[in-house]
Amino acid sequence: MKKRSKNHLTRAVAALLTSFMITASLSGCSSGNKNNPNDKIQIKVQYQCGRMNMDLEAILEARFPNVDIITDELVGVPDYIIAKEMEHNIEPDIYLYEGLYQMDDKVVADKFYDLSQEEFTGNFYLSAVSECVNEDGGLYFLPGPVYVYGIVYDKTAFNELGLDVPHSYTEFVNLLNKVRAMNLKGTEPDENDANAKVTVDVEPFVPTVKWADMWTFIFDSYIYDDYLKGVDNALWLDKYQQGDESMTGHMEGAAQKLIKLFDDGILSPALWEMRAPVRTAKLYRYHTSLMTIECQSAIGYNERENAETPDNFHEIGMMPFYTSDEEGSDYLFSMPRCCFGMTKKAAQDEAKKKAILDIFNFLSTTEGQDLMIEGGGGEINLLKNSNLTDNPFYDEVRDTFSQGRIISRFNYAGKSGAVEAYMHKSTLDLVDGKITVADWLKEADRIRDEALESKPVVEESYGNSKQMLSVEETSVVVGEAYLHATGADIGIVPCRASFGMKNRLFEGPITSKAINALITTRMSAGVVAEDPNHIKIVTVKITGKQLRELLEENKDTFVGLAGLDVVYDPSKPEGERYVSIKFNGKEIAPEDEFTAASVKGAVKSLPVVKSYDELSFRDMFISYLDSKGKEISGAPTGLTIVK
Repeated sequence: MKKRSKNHLTRAVAALLTSFMITASLSGCSSGNKNNPNDKIQIKVQYQCGRMNMDLEAILEARFPNVDIITDELVGVPDYIIAKEMEHNIEPDIYLYEGLYQMDDKVVADKFYDLSQEEFTGNFYLSAVSECVNEDGGLYFLPGPVYVYGIVYDKTAFNELGLDVPHSYTEFVNLLNKVRAMNLKGTEPDENDANAKVTVDVEPFVPTVKWADMWTFIFDSYIYDDYLKGVDNALWLDKYQQGDESMTGHMEGAAQKLIKLFDDGILSPALWEMRAPVRTAKLYRYHTSLMTIECQSAIGYNERENAETPDNFHEIGMMPFYTSDEEGSDYLFSMPRCCFGMTKKAAQDEAKKKAILDIFNFLSTTEGQDLMIEGGGGEINLLKNSNLTDNPFYDEVRDTFSQGRIISRFNYAGKSGAVEAYMHKSTLDLVDGKITVADWLKEADRIRDEALESKPVVEESYGNSKQMLSVEETSVVVGEAYLHATGADIGIVPCRASFGMKNRLFEGPITSKAINALITTRMSAGVVAEDPNHIKIVTVKITGKQLRELLEENKDTFVGLAGLDVVYDPSKPEGERYVSIKFNGKEIAPEDEFTAASVKGAVKSLPVVKSYDELSFRDMFISYLDSKGKEISGAPTGLTIVK
């Protein structure tokens, strides 16, 4: 196993502890801009689907009038797309992507600009950005708004029962015992008869620990002070993640603390089988539990569960995890909703770099954070001067938040989560004595070593692309796949539309990820719950006049046309860019009639000839590859884009 240099640990910890005390900012340096001052600086922002306020482009352009923001949505399999973009050196200027923290540290260090010397990084809590620090000590991205997890409790029930909110570990355990001693009863629907009710015990605390993520919130929070906090523990963790340390000799007490959570009634085996919808209904709808683990989404869940029964509505609040009886041992757990970083490619242009640093400075303020996420969500950001909203839901966590006691995930085996998955799965065996603490820790080490030494799984290839195609070229290839599946005359494939083609074919093997990256995840599955007809592959009758009208309707979107010879000139005004459209060598006329294959959403105004209800995009594209001898040799011959 490859080891890092001995100086690495010192550099990484030093960077982590000092980068937030830097007072000099490089963003004020002379840009050396040699562009025409009347020209706007184009900045491409690639954002994850559902992770960006769609008004952010207009907001940034209004605030920074010297820039032209170009947005590009990451859909389907963003990790695959980003990896391929970087492989081909076509990455954007800014990534706004939740999964930046999961990317390989060496790739991040190679492709992203180091922000550690920028003054605005000091706006964030140190604990909040610890997950963003690279193994080389660099800080290549910053957190946007986050999901903050704590213990959500029923305020109404607490008041009615005369229960006090605990403020220490012992008080929390005493609260659990007190509620159980009350022998409270409630009703829930009978699993065997939806019209009947059954009487059940009201339980004090019902989280779900069915999945490793929620287990991690509990384990890491309760052991944090003694085993993960501080420089010495950070050094141990850094070495452990590289295979140079062992759980043995460090985490025995952490294992005993986990067992104690069972002895004290905080955890029980039943929670490993508790599904999230069930615990949600128990707390918010049936009031048969008093507490669970949840993030700020609890507010919305509570409203949803009682939308039709407002008289059943209870007020809820959030409290922190109380991990001991010591002062300051209360913690919250955070998960990023998005992260943002600048690529080194963008930083090579001094004017662009300065403009992006100005934008990042804004995104590192409360105003900027609040504007990043669509539909709000920015009320939970990790800035030192940030205040939670005045919603009483946050009353019990304001002090915890203002003191920066917010933990991010630690990932014992680097980015894989393999150790956490093992420890979560084997916790009940540890508690039951089926495995000793010593063996539990040794097996965690083995899992860690296995994860570090494992090689990426080689995906099955269904074909090969001899070169990288543009998005426009790929849309025509997708249209050809429609023709192969349906026998239609022409294929119609809008780019970047919710019912169209999303990305491009990269050079190399065409795997499942490569196929899924072309279109939306919903389309690849063949169904979309809210509108099943929206993405079905269909054939329709269309005239030359109707085709021109469709192109005009989509004049700001390139529409790939398969089965036709198309000359497209992007320099012309919108509506005039399809210079020539020929069928069988002849320019199409308004009265010409064709059978066109597309998806229902792209041709929704036209009557359907046939609907291919059972045909998924993936199966269709694989069949098309087989017909081409499993090879895409290059750009489609029917498309000419004027340079």
